[in-house]
Amino acid sequence: MGITTSRKKQIIVRLSIDEHQLIKDACKALQMNQSDYIRKKILSDDYAQLIDQRDIHTIRILGVVLPKILIELKGKMLTPEELPDITALIYELKMVVRRLNDEVLKR
Repeated sequence: MGITTSRKKQIIVRLSIDEHQLIKDACKALQMNQSDYIRKKILSDDYAQLIDQRDIHTIRILGVVLPKILIELKGKMLTPEELPDITALIYELKMVVRRLNDEVLKR
């Protein structure tokens, strides 16, 4: 299907609130609109993952390296805002990795 394909058919699907939230979250994480995400998810011949395994691996590595960087920075002169920002970044990264791991395990 090319980008220029004229789409004239519509399918209406009922979702639970939780199912809808999962789709919204996935679309936000992948920076895709819902139609493109759902098309990619259901029309993929090989059911390939939307997120490449190399990307997941890279995020895992970052999750390991960032805490080490934080330890190194603790003795340095940081502004009071920098340390909590770095800590929050590490936490968010860990949450992303957990969600990605959970998604991969579901497949």
